[in-house]
Amino acid sequence: MSFQEQLDGSSGFTKKKEKSKPKDKFSILNEKIVGNIHLIAQNINQLTQLVNIIGRNNDTEMHRKNISNLTNSINNSIKQTKQDWKVLKQNTSKENKMKVSKLENFFEELQTNYKQISKLSDKKQREFIPHKESNTFSDEDENQSLLDNDRLEEEKMNRKLQNQINYTNDIINEREEGILDIEAAVNDVNEMMRDIASMIQTQGKNIETIADNVETSRERVIDANDNLRGANKYQKKSRNKMCCILLIVAIIILVVVLSIVFSLHKF
Repeated sequence: MSFQEQLDGSSGFTKKKEKSKPKDKFSILNEKIVGNIHLIAQNINQLTQLVNIIGRNNDTEMHRKNISNLTNSINNSIKQTKQDWKVLKQNTSKENKMKVSKLENFFEELQTNYKQISKLSDKKQREFIPHKESNTFSDEDENQSLLDNDRLEEEKMNRKLQNQINYTNDIINEREEGILDIEAAVNDVNEMMRDIASMIQTQGKNIETIADNVETSRERVIDANDNLRGANKYQKKSRNKMCCILLIVAIIILVVVLSIVFSLHKF
């Protein structure tokens, strides 16, 4: 798709109010590069119109000189923009990478269009010999008409180019805001995960404490059962001893009673 077609496709976009930003080094360089690209686009559009005149009656030496001067101006602007671009990349933050990438793609497409129109200009200049200068009113009227048309086309192109730049910046700003929202959401999720991990760690310690208490209680129950069995054995032994003692006492009492009874019978 040609540069002009891109401009035609942007005519439906409306200009939005841009957010004010501090004039840091990046902003200054960015505005300078945008201005240079705007100028390059205007000059390419004008060069295209001049190239289209080659071969017509008003294709004179002066016309060829105008093409040469305009070509030199575009070359210088592209060279300066490339130099500024190197500095801009060194001062580009993570948040502005997308904006710089979009602008760089736009600039590269401009250069591609310029190379195409330059090749066409060289080809037509080799094919056609410029006409001699003419002072007729018809030529002057035609030149004036062409200049008026050039101005109208340039103004139209300026509006479309500005709309395209504004629309691109709006999309980039919206995407940057979306990325910031996603980063905030990720940070919230990370914070929640840290809280959950802390809770799990605390609960794990509590579970370990409960397990230790259960183990201690189990050991105490075992000890208590051992003590109960020992006490039961001791109780049985005591009961047997008591029975034996009672039996012995009963026998002794019986012997004493019998002895007394026998003694009484003798008397």
